[in-house]
Order: sequence, then C-alpha cells, then structure tokens
Amino acid sequence: MKIGLIVGHSRLGDQGAYSSGEYILSEWDFNRDLVRRVATPLRGVVDFVIYDQVPVKTYTAAVKYLANKLDEDGIDAAVELHFNSASPKASGHEWLYWHTSRKGAKLAYLLRDEMEESYPDLPSRGAKPRAEKQRGSGMLRGVRPPIVIGEPFFGSNPDEWRMINNNRGKLAGVYARAIKKYAEG
Repeated sequence: MKIGLIVGHSRLGDQGAYSSGEYILSEWDFNRDLVRRVATPLRGVVDFVIYDQVPVKTYTAAVKYLANKLDEDGIDAAVELHFNSASPKASGHEWLYWHTSRKGAKLAYLLRDEMEESYPDLPSRGAKPRAEKQRGSGMLRGVRPPIVIGEPFFGSNPDEWRMINNNRGKLAGVYARAIKKYAEG
C-alpha cells in the first residue's frame, strides 16, 4: 500500500492560517516540517510520497493537480495535513473524510483514536463526514484514493499551539501510528 502525505496549502502563494502566541508560524511551514517527522518512523515500514509543492494558484487547479499526481504515483490513500483556525478559545481536533468513503472513514477514525489516546485532554471534535459544498469537500471528492484532511488542533488557540509546537514529535507519532495501522489493514 502506498500513502500520500500532502502538506495543506502547498499551492503557489498560499500559506494557510497562522498560529498565534509567542512563535507565529504559517500552517504550510508548520506542516512542511511535521510531514518529515511523520515520514521518519514510516521509512521502511510504509511506502509513501510527500507532496509539499503544488505549482498552481487556485484551489480547483490544486485539486486537479493532486488528483493527477496521486493517480500517477499509484497512491492508495492520502492524508492532508492542516491545522484549524478560529477564535483564540476554539479547541480540539477533527478528521474530515468524504461521506461515502468507507476507507476514508476508516483512516479518519484511526487518526481520531490515536489523537484521543495521545492527547486525552484535547477535545475530540470527531471524525466528520463531508458532503458537497462543505469545508474540504473539493479535495475529499476530487481525488480517487480515500483521503482524510487532518485538523489536529487550533493554531489560533495560543495554549493548544504551544502544547503542539513544543512537542511536534508527539503529533507526528499520532499520524505515523494511524497510517501504519491503516496500511497493515
């Protein structure tokens, strides 16, 4: 099984949201570092490809580009790394998948379960099915393999950001363990 590890907001001119607090970082910069930390324990265990540069400007073009690349590379499932942003008090993690994708749901629930085990005090917003016109639906339905959009914390919440940023390896372990379990069937 071959897994795609996609850094969200990798298209031209898109940095995504920004964290808040004492060390401000873009969503893209944070997840570009995190994806390499996720990859380290997967090497030699799970076949994967990292996607962190999408040479187009629009969301629609990015979905089309990634759909083609994932097919070209023979990707069986994918995870797109993000973080949420809202008010400074918003909190928790959520894992988005296309509502008719059983394999996407399986991967989303594995990620949710690993996150709940590793961060029991962080509110679980759950594994959430998405349908047309809902946030993330373009990517979730626009690519062939099952895909999950990971939103493991709110970068806009200074306490959550500090907790995650001060131990990025812990979050990388969440992704790596869930992906390994998914790949093993």
